[in-house]
Amino acid sequence: MAKQLRDNILVPTDFTDAANYSVDHAIEIAKIFNHKIVLLHVVGKKLLGTQREKVIEAKMKETVSQIKSRANLKVSYLIEEGSIFTTIGEVADRIRAEFIVMGIHGKKGVQHIMGSYAYKVVCSSNVPVMVVKRKHHHVGYHEIVLPVDFSQESTQKILKAVKFSNYFGARIRVFGFLGTRNKATIFKKEALLKKVKDTFAELGLDVTTDLCVDPSIDWPEALMNFADKIDADLIMIVAEKGSSIPDIFSANSTERIIDKANVPVLTVVPTLEDDDGRLEKSMVLRSFIDPLGLTEKK
Repeated sequence: MAKQLRDNILVPTDFTDAANYSVDHAIEIAKIFNHKIVLLHVVGKKLLGTQREKVIEAKMKETVSQIKSRANLKVSYLIEEGSIFTTIGEVADRIRAEFIVMGIHGKKGVQHIMGSYAYKVVCSSNVPVMVVKRKHHHVGYHEIVLPVDFSQESTQKILKAVKFSNYFGARIRVFGFLGTRNKATIFKKEALLKKVKDTFAELGLDVTTDLCVDPSIDWPEALMNFADKIDADLIMIVAEKGSSIPDIFSANSTERIIDKANVPVLTVVPTLEDDDGRLEKSMVLRSFIDPLGLTEKK
């Protein structure tokens, strides 16, 4: 039986500026990947069939028309009853979305609350979620920051980065962090960085590697500082999903990056569907983003 194509981008909207920013990013991705856009508005119980639903439907149709006037894309919409924390993920599964693109407010005071909402959506989703806070400022995604821990889940993250880089002509900026200045540990991590760079080079991809050694900060802060420094277009991280992902990719770290990062964050959820033998054998390495330098087996 042929594998069903994932060619939908799901865009939750509440008609705010933040939601409009997510539409902007979704259009850019859809144009490059030749995907369809599905808008989603989640309503509370007993709202379907009311006058309020008609108002929402009119707004959804207006948004569809605006998107179609900007790009030659297939666009549809759904109005679903439920909770944003679970319904978004459920709809993504149902329509076999490849991405969820959602906007959150970036204003101080409300950003943490909205970031927490976004993190809950990430945790309930089986597909990658891109979180954005502002309008797309470049055409495409040309600088992708990729912190990698070399687990099987990170292999999938690399596959996503490969796909993005191929379509957008992006440079992948592999990022490592150490909270210790131990010379032996630094040497080991630099050797692992070289291995991952060589793997990307074999795939014909433009890759740089950077190792930040700074005991005074933690890895989320180091990652966000690096992304700002190079004017990155995207940060890709593996989301915590009850798997064997190292503690450095903990719920608190993931939520903090979603909450505070100035650039879009694409969280990749570990699944079996993205497995690819080309990279699996070459990427069986231990974590190098290791604040204490203690995770390697002796």
